[in-house]
Amino acid sequence: MKINSKAILYSTVGVIWFVVVTAIGTEISASFKSLLVGLTGHHWTAKSILAVVVFIVLYILFRKSDESADILKGVYYVLGSVVLGGIMIFSFFLWHFING
Repeated sequence: MKINSKAILYSTVGVIWFVVVTAIGTEISASFKSLLVGLTGHHWTAKSILAVVVFIVLYILFRKSDESADILKGVYYVLGSVVLGGIMIFSFFLWHFING
């Protein structure tokens, strides 16, 4: 089986945003956090397991996509997602801290 680098990049970006949304979601919704805790005993463990599942599902969905000749563009999408997602999580917790 040949690994599709474009599918890996898309899957990585998808997982980054999944983690961003779930990290903020668990702080906003106690019931969502409780659901994740109920799955594995700790919400971060559940998020990690779900992130692996999301990555696999996204890779399966995108594996048939055409290989991109411009892998660097995909790497920039990943880096941009990491930076923007990190800023969003940091901003949320900063806002949460300031507003008590």
